[in-house]
Amino acid sequence: MSPAFTAFVAAGALIVAAALWSSPSAPAAPASISGRTAAPQRPATATATATVSIEFNAFSPAHVDVLAGDTVRWRNDSVRTHTVTAVDRAFDSGPISGDEGFARRLEGDGAVAYYCRLHPSMRGEIDAHTLLLDEPAGPGAPGHAFPLRGRAALPTGTEVSIEGDDGGGYAPVARALVADDGSFSASVTPTTTTEYRAVRAGRASPEVRLVVVDHAVLASAERLGRRVVVRARVRPAAPGATVVLQLRLRDRFGWWPVRRGRLDGASRARFALSTGRAVRARVRLTLPDGATALATSSVVGVGPLPRRHGG
Repeated sequence: MSPAFTAFVAAGALIVAAALWSSPSAPAAPASISGRTAAPQRPATATATATVSIEFNAFSPAHVDVLAGDTVRWRNDSVRTHTVTAVDRAFDSGPISGDEGFARRLEGDGAVAYYCRLHPSMRGEIDAHTLLLDEPAGPGAPGHAFPLRGRAALPTGTEVSIEGDDGGGYAPVARALVADDGSFSASVTPTTTTEYRAVRAGRASPEVRLVVVDHAVLASAERLGRRVVVRARVRPAAPGATVVLQLRLRDRFGWWPVRRGRLDGASRARFALSTGRAVRARVRLTLPDGATALATSSVVGVGPLPRRHGG
């Protein structure tokens, strides 16, 4: 092997090694909407996707609230061709045929108005926020703690204030810290229907309404041989709501959930247990999680199954 060829091979090896060890170039950041505020860096797991249906002559829903960094997907569910075009021309999907779609990630907070170039009367708006509260999972009960959850385009550990307005104006009612995935949660205790919002450094989320209803749970129990039947009725009616049967158990040192069900169309529920022992029971109306109590019945009970004595 000639010295010239050996030098050529060595130089090639150095070039390859340099290419392998050099830092890769950062991927191009998605284009942000012009004139909007850049969002603080946050974990990718906090992002979500909102979906908008493009119908024959309208966008549905026409208004959507998202968190800065979320993606919006439009899907053409009509037989007509449409476009999704920002009013400020920051983006344009081009023609979208039926069953096709278009997606856009919103990198900063602010309002984005858009329309269809082919049918200019079709208009919509996306509002991107630094803070978002989730819609409550169901109604609350007066004087009972209720969990509020949300997401933030803010660094981990940032403190968020939860404000409530029950008719007298907004006031702080709770605080929360942003978790690693961008989520936050706080517990509030309303006395009546209340509007809530999350606030940080002068920026507020869209408000959500927690409807508060003073429910009553009526329960009864009877023994049918070795079976104990517990019946419950909730007023005002709440068809489809979650109810939980709890028993007073010594080995659990208190009340313990043993059955979960949903109220029928008449706002009633029925639970059956197979036991010969005495039973003390109560029924709770809860959120869908089966844990957050909204109302609790009085304690009902039945005695043990009578013993049979020989003749």
